[in-house]
Amino acid sequence: MKANSYKRILAYLVDIMLVVSLSSLFTGLIPVSEKQENLAKQFTELTTKYRDQEINSEEYLEKGREISYQMSQETIPETIVTTVLTLIYFVVVPYFMNGETIGKKLMKLRIVGTKSKELKMNNYLIRALIINSVLMNIVSIFMLLFLNKNIYLKANDIVSYLFSLVYFVCIAMILFKKDGRGLHDILANTKVISTEAEKQMVLDEEKKEEKENIKLKNAEVIGK
Repeated sequence: MKANSYKRILAYLVDIMLVVSLSSLFTGLIPVSEKQENLAKQFTELTTKYRDQEINSEEYLEKGREISYQMSQETIPETIVTTVLTLIYFVVVPYFMNGETIGKKLMKLRIVGTKSKELKMNNYLIRALIINSVLMNIVSIFMLLFLNKNIYLKANDIVSYLFSLVYFVCIAMILFKKDGRGLHDILANTKVISTEAEKQMVLDEEKKEEKENIKLKNAEVIGK
């Protein structure tokens, strides 16, 4: 495993904590409905009954899924706010910060293109859709709005499994692939580099160019 891989994981954790903190701050401004409070109370009571063995695991899961579904419907506005903030942080911020987020800046990392040094916003968008759960949130919102409960519960299990698998594959590729590019990097034509290594490469190129210029000048002198 490469040192950069660990730095990428740490940078990602820093970024996620920042997004979660921002989301909590903004969603905290949305009033909690009476239904949400009742659902939270129902879930607490359900957990207590299961803990005290008043109900079995099958009943607990069935009733828990029902409460979870209703809670998801009630918290659609919060999910939308979180998704928008995630898009801003992982798409708009790196676009205007030359491929860096706060986490990446702390870890001295930067997102660059594999085909072109200058990335467009859609490159960052593709990455965010896959690795930052944006697409999963969007799909979940649409399912909650347009599917009935039974279909939603079945579809949500499949969607959650698929996105978890994709997420796992991305992390595994970052940790173990030679170039450290995850599925999100491949689809977005991006890679993450060390800014320190990048600076060193520029210095090496400048030194090489300087040496070449000295050789040319020496050759000219000898020629005269």
